[in-house]
Amino acid sequence: MRYATGALCALAIAAACLPSAAHDHATGVVKERMEMMEAMGKRMKAIRQLLDGKRDLAAIKTEADAIASSAPHIAHLFPPGSTQRPTDAKATIWKNWADFARIAAALEAESKKLVNVETSDAAALNAQFRAVSDTCGACHEKYRTKNRTGHE
Repeated sequence: MRYATGALCALAIAAACLPSAAHDHATGVVKERMEMMEAMGKRMKAIRQLLDGKRDLAAIKTEADAIASSAPHIAHLFPPGSTQRPTDAKATIWKNWADFARIAAALEAESKKLVNVETSDAAALNAQFRAVSDTCGACHEKYRTKNRTGHE
């Protein structure tokens, strides 16, 4: 089960990193958040590869730090009315703003914890990476369309 969950997360992250022509048509805040989400997805994928390869675990800190630096900006990148195509954001974000903001804050907290995990402790790194990944997944499950057009 543990490996299936990890494989599923890795697959979801890899799919989020695939290039998309729709991304090129985004403008304004939608483009800004798509670019940030794409960058975060690439960093998550890099962390997964480092963990799976059990190599250069110290490099995880750099990737995690970049995610932790981006996370506080998530809610700001979803202002009301920013639903123009090619966004994958569901309108339920703005209907359930408190929950969306709570999940964004949880990502900020969990990613900061990942930055602070001792890089010599692979088990702790894996566990905290899973916490970050689960937080991303919780938001995507509720607030991102399944019919992927971009990188959100």
